Amino acid sequence: MKRLRTYPTMVDHRRSFLACSFCFVAAFSILLTRLVYFQLWKGESFRNLSENNRIRVTEIHAPRGRILDATHEILVDNRPCFDVTVIPEEVQDYASLEATLSSLSPLPPEVLQQKLASIRKGVPFRSYVLWKDASWDTVAYLEANRLRTPGVMIQVTQARDYLVRDLFAHSIGYMGEINPRELKRARRRDYRIGDWIGKVGIEKYWEAQLRGKKGGLQVEADARGRQISLVKRKEPLPGKNLVLSLERRLQQRARQAFGDATGVAIAADPRDGQVLCYLNLPTFDPNSFVGGISRDEWDSLRMNPYHPLTDRAIQGLYPPGSIFKIVLAVAALEEGVITPQEKIFCSGKHRLGTRDFRCWRKVGHGSVDLHQALVQSCDVYFYQVGQRMGIGRIGDYARRFGLGQKTGIGLDGEKTGLVPSPEWKRKRFKEPWYEGETLVVSIGQGALLVTPIQVVRLLSAVTNGGTLFTPRLVQKVESTDGKVFLEGASPGTASVRFSNRTGALVSNALRDVVASEKGTGKLARMETVAVAGKTGTAQVVRLDDQRDPADEIPRKERDHAWFACYAPAETPEVVVVVLVEHGGHGGETAAPIARAILDEYFRSPRPAKSLATSPVMEAEG
Repeated sequence: MKRLRTYPTMVDHRRSFLACSFCFVAAFSILLTRLVYFQLWKGESFRNLSENNRIRVTEIHAPRGRILDATHEILVDNRPCFDVTVIPEEVQDYASLEATLSSLSPLPPEVLQQKLASIRKGVPFRSYVLWKDASWDTVAYLEANRLRTPGVMIQVTQARDYLVRDLFAHSIGYMGEINPRELKRARRRDYRIGDWIGKVGIEKYWEAQLRGKKGGLQVEADARGRQISLVKRKEPLPGKNLVLSLERRLQQRARQAFGDATGVAIAADPRDGQVLCYLNLPTFDPNSFVGGISRDEWDSLRMNPYHPLTDRAIQGLYPPGSIFKIVLAVAALEEGVITPQEKIFCSGKHRLGTRDFRCWRKVGHGSVDLHQALVQSCDVYFYQVGQRMGIGRIGDYARRFGLGQKTGIGLDGEKTGLVPSPEWKRKRFKEPWYEGETLVVSIGQGALLVTPIQVVRLLSAVTNGGTLFTPRLVQKVESTDGKVFLEGASPGTASVRFSNRTGALVSNALRDVVASEKGTGKLARMETVAVAGKTGTAQVVRLDDQRDPADEIPRKERDHAWFACYAPAETPEVVVVVLVEHGGHGGETAAPIARAILDEYFRSPRPAKSLATSPVMEAEG
């Protein structure tokens, strides 16, 4: 039977039309929904992405503020340099780029790899510094091979230039690349990976004022990274200049006087706490850190047996030796333990129990009162005074004079020192305090430890009537438009109360330490200016009493030499403290250095101290 052929009816056509219409409407609705989504919700994002494909944003680093000495001589400036930067989005192959740059980079391979990995995770269209201060050969190669190193650019910026090299290294400090911990702490201050930041010293403490504020460029670039036109420019805000209280000529004279010795020399104004000289020896050249210090250079500094990176002025802990007799003299007079006229016989030793505590002068000093005991630095006299005082009152006066606590000078790593007590020994060694230890502390030995800057503040308090000023290194901050901001005159963090009579008795004795023929500091004597001071010898190791003085003592076992002085003796305006490590007797090695500094101080006119014309500005630290 023949099959009949059927044809679609009107109903079938209508169903097909409806199905097609539904599919068309659905597809159109999806496209419209996506279009609305991209336009309204994601429009700004894609607009930025589109702009960044042709607009390149480059940061302009602000010129860092200069650092000047008290006479406005420039100590630290800026110089042009070339930075190698990377834009993550434009790098096509990081492995290939690393291989290319490894032969050019001064960075160790693992550091280069780590930095490229960090940059890769950064904002795609932002440039990041890979390393600073590239050599001419590196710049020439990268510019000539730009097509082979997409994403790598040379940026002209500025690098620090320490004009006086190593003369102020420990006070001014140096800069280095920001590390992850610093970056996390400083995110709100517009720091980026590869930025440089003050690492130590004034460079770090005054970072907020020195740094300034970045500017930027928006330039149109083609697919090869070539700049076509400038779209927008924002000028950077330069950092502020710092005028220090330090004086270059005093620093240079102190260094010359030290010769090959190691130690510390500090000069300060006892009337306001301004530090005029701050020398640590041995020292280092902060220019070595500009652009990144090599591993060999770092190891040579770190492994140097004389520790050039250590700021001995605030980090070195030494027994004060006979310098401490000043504190004991004030304490004994104020407590009524002695009278100025009372004499104590020195036979060269003082017996306590079964032990003899010896004087530095083996034959003794005979009968001496307080004045002569200070002038001749008689140990036996102060053994007996200390025994009467007791360790409790001795420690109390030591702390009143600022020992055992930081001075607040504004430099990282300052040590507190140590004023020992029975409680401290019991906690530290689980042992009781012995009376013999009190005698040793009375002449500045034993567990008593101070920093040279603490001795500066101590002696300043003696000369100014008892005020403990916070030492200051920065005299003022100057903006580029001429405004002047003072660090703020130090009001004195504390005061030591002692009578004018006590101050006069001690000061007269300190003057004769230098002026008298029997004085231990006569090598600091000057012809035109009266100098007052005190010598000190800090024992490093206890030597056998039977040892012949003529025996050669290894350098590391020799005593440290102290000399602390001020001038003019009648109206003090400068305090000088010198410590010569393993220098022997303070009167022989430290006193001549102090005299050289004083001679330079009084030889030429003093720089004027400026007054603020704008509100006081605080440091970052």
